[in-house]
Amino acid sequence: MVPFIRFGHVFGLFTCNSLKGFAIFMRAWDNPEIAYLVEIAIEGESQGKGHGYHLMLQSLLHLKNDGISTVVLTVDPDNSRARHIYCDKFGFEFIEYRKNEYGQGRDRLFLRLDLEKWTQ
Repeated sequence: MVPFIRFGHVFGLFTCNSLKGFAIFMRAWDNPEIAYLVEIAIEGESQGKGHGYHLMLQSLLHLKNDGISTVVLTVDPDNSRARHIYCDKFGFEFIEYRKNEYGQGRDRLFLRLDLEKWTQ
């Protein structure tokens, strides 16, 4: 967790002093204005209530205010729910299809959001 905090950003979603979700972003080694979404998770009982949207929105706003110009991520091509949230709700754009990105048969879609043009 220390490298994520030192070289990136870690955001927590709390309700009633209890952690309900988190988002982890790392800065790109070759361009510190680019952040890569490493992981975002919302506990099962808190899903479907808008908490993930709120966590992502607040994270993106913080990153933008901190000088991050671009956020990138990968998503499973079959995860239509995640694609809908990233692309339709936040404006991430499809960049490329990466076959076997996470190993044999584990393809990913590479998405990007330009925070300099993004308005929410």
